[in-house]
Amino acid sequence: GGRDREREREKERRAPWTATGRPEASMRKEKILRLAKGFRGRAKNCFRIAINRVEKALQYQYSDRRRKKREFRRLWIQQINAATRQHGVSGKALVSSLFPKVF
Repeated sequence: GGRDREREREKERRAPWTATGRPEASMRKEKILRLAKGFRGRAKNCFRIAINRVEKALQYQYSDRRRKKREFRRLWIQQINAATRQHGVSGKALVSSLFPKVF
Protein backbone atom coordinates (compact mmCIF):
# COMPACT_ATOMS: atom_id res chain seq x y z
CA GLY A 1 0.00 0.00 0.00
CA GLY A 2 0.89 3.64 0.43
CA ARG A 3 2.84 3.09 3.64
CA ASP A 4 5.19 0.65 1.91
CA ARG A 5 5.86 3.14 -0.84
CA GLU A 6 6.65 5.84 1.73
CA ARG A 7 9.09 3.52 3.51
CA GLU A 8 10.79 2.66 0.21
CA ARG A 9 11.17 6.35 -0.68
CA GLU A 10 12.62 7.07 2.77
CA LYS A 11 15.04 4.17 2.36
CA GLU A 12 16.19 5.54 -1.02
CA ARG A 13 16.75 9.02 0.43
CA ARG A 14 18.75 7.68 3.38
CA ALA A 15 22.41 6.79 2.95
CA PRO A 16 22.92 2.99 2.95
CA TRP A 17 25.33 3.06 5.91
CA THR A 18 22.96 4.89 8.30
CA ALA A 19 20.81 1.80 8.90
CA THR A 20 23.22 -0.06 11.20
CA GLY A 21 26.42 0.51 13.11
CA ARG A 22 28.27 -1.67 10.54
CA PRO A 23 28.12 0.07 7.16
CA GLU A 24 30.29 -2.55 5.41
CA ALA A 25 27.96 -5.36 6.50
CA SER A 26 24.79 -3.65 5.35
CA MET A 27 26.39 -2.58 2.07
CA ARG A 28 27.59 -6.15 1.44
CA LYS A 29 24.11 -7.46 2.24
CA GLU A 30 22.54 -4.96 -0.17
CA LYS A 31 24.99 -5.95 -2.88
CA ILE A 32 24.28 -9.68 -2.48
CA LEU A 33 20.50 -9.16 -2.44
CA ARG A 34 20.76 -6.88 -5.48
CA LEU A 35 22.61 -9.66 -7.33
CA ALA A 36 19.96 -12.17 -6.16
CA LYS A 37 17.15 -10.16 -7.73
CA GLY A 38 15.02 -12.41 -9.92
CA PHE A 39 15.93 -15.64 -8.12
CA ARG A 40 13.11 -17.97 -7.06
CA GLY A 41 11.89 -18.61 -3.52
CA ARG A 42 13.81 -17.44 -0.47
CA ALA A 43 17.01 -17.12 -2.51
CA LYS A 44 15.96 -13.61 -3.49
CA ASN A 45 15.32 -12.18 -0.02
CA CYS A 46 16.89 -14.46 2.61
CA PHE A 47 20.52 -13.37 2.95
CA ARG A 48 22.04 -16.71 4.02
CA ILE A 49 20.46 -18.55 1.12
CA ALA A 50 21.13 -15.69 -1.30
CA ILE A 51 24.88 -15.78 -0.57
CA ASN A 52 25.16 -19.39 -1.76
CA ARG A 53 22.91 -18.90 -4.76
CA VAL A 54 24.70 -15.72 -5.88
CA GLU A 55 28.10 -17.38 -5.51
CA LYS A 56 26.96 -20.35 -7.61
CA ALA A 57 25.39 -18.00 -10.16
CA LEU A 58 28.69 -16.13 -10.52
CA GLN A 59 30.50 -19.47 -11.03
CA TYR A 60 28.03 -20.40 -13.77
CA GLN A 61 28.42 -16.94 -15.29
CA TYR A 62 32.20 -17.33 -15.49
CA SER A 63 32.14 -20.86 -16.93
CA ASP A 64 29.28 -20.12 -19.33
CA ARG A 65 31.19 -17.24 -20.92
CA ARG A 66 33.73 -19.87 -22.00
CA ARG A 67 31.05 -22.44 -22.89
CA LYS A 68 29.37 -19.85 -25.13
CA LYS A 69 32.57 -19.47 -27.18
CA ARG A 70 32.81 -23.27 -27.50
CA GLU A 71 29.20 -23.65 -28.60
CA PHE A 72 29.42 -20.86 -31.17
CA ARG A 73 32.60 -22.34 -32.63
CA ARG A 74 30.85 -25.72 -33.01
CA LEU A 75 27.86 -24.00 -34.63
CA TRP A 76 30.06 -22.09 -37.09
CA ILE A 77 31.89 -25.28 -38.05
CA GLN A 78 28.55 -27.03 -38.70
CA GLN A 79 27.28 -24.11 -40.79
CA ILE A 80 30.50 -23.91 -42.84
CA ASN A 81 30.43 -27.67 -43.46
CA ALA A 82 26.78 -27.57 -44.51
CA ALA A 83 27.34 -24.64 -46.87
CA THR A 84 30.48 -26.10 -48.46
CA ARG A 85 28.87 -29.54 -48.91
CA GLN A 86 26.13 -27.92 -51.01
CA HIS A 87 28.87 -26.81 -53.40
CA GLY A 88 30.64 -30.17 -53.40
CA VAL A 89 33.58 -29.11 -51.25
CA SER A 90 34.48 -30.33 -47.76
CA GLY A 91 34.79 -27.86 -44.92
CA LYS A 92 38.40 -28.86 -44.33
CA ALA A 93 39.29 -28.21 -48.00
CA LEU A 94 37.78 -24.73 -47.82
CA VAL A 95 39.61 -23.82 -44.60
CA SER A 96 42.94 -25.19 -45.89
CA SER A 97 42.59 -23.15 -49.10
CA LEU A 98 41.73 -20.02 -47.13
CA PHE A 99 44.68 -20.48 -44.77
CA PRO A 100 47.47 -22.29 -46.66
CA LYS A 101 50.37 -23.61 -44.59
CA VAL A 102 53.33 -21.25 -44.59
CA PHE A 103 56.10 -23.87 -44.41
